[in-house]
Amino acid sequence: MKNHNPAGGHIRFASLTQRLLSGVVLLTLAALIWLAWSGRYDREVNRLAAWISQQYHAIVR
Repeated sequence: MKNHNPAGGHIRFASLTQRLLSGVVLLTLAALIWLAWSGRYDREVNRLAAWISQQYHAIVR
């Protein structure tokens, strides 16, 4: 199967830093889902979710 690239250059993959960052984000979300599902750390999960939401709103504005 060919990858069509009309620009004629080589396909560029993510750098090591981008891969590590995406791995950290994935692990963080997986940990939050597990903690919320277990029900043992509801207060901490809600606090962290509120902090993430505040950071998102601060970046988007």
